[in-house]
Amino acid sequence: MPPLVLALIDSVFALALHHDRRVESAAVRAQVTGPETALPTPHGLAIRVSVTQPREGEPSEGEPSEESVGFHVDLDGGRLLAMELNLAELPLDRSGLARLIGELESWCYARIPMAQEAD
Repeated sequence: MPPLVLALIDSVFALALHHDRRVESAAVRAQVTGPETALPTPHGLAIRVSVTQPREGEPSEGEPSEESVGFHVDLDGGRLLAMELNLAELPLDRSGLARLIGELESWCYARIPMAQEAD
């Protein structure tokens, strides 16, 4: 596996761990599966980040809400397919990796706002 793919996987798990630690009520997880057998990236990897938060109100008022976003790593074509992040196709290089991680970071912050300190 190319070193950049390993760096990408490491970065995604670090991002999920960072966001999971900074909030009390939400859980942030990352999952890597593969090799894929079908399109869009046969022999590639699928990576998904999910945020699970309790519903507003009492904890017993239903199931927690979960949002997730995923992307594909095309190992044969040397590209990242991140349509769920509105990035379409990025090169599997440092610039593509940086752009993808930045978008994942923004996606997480949009779902888990910074905690407000009490006055």
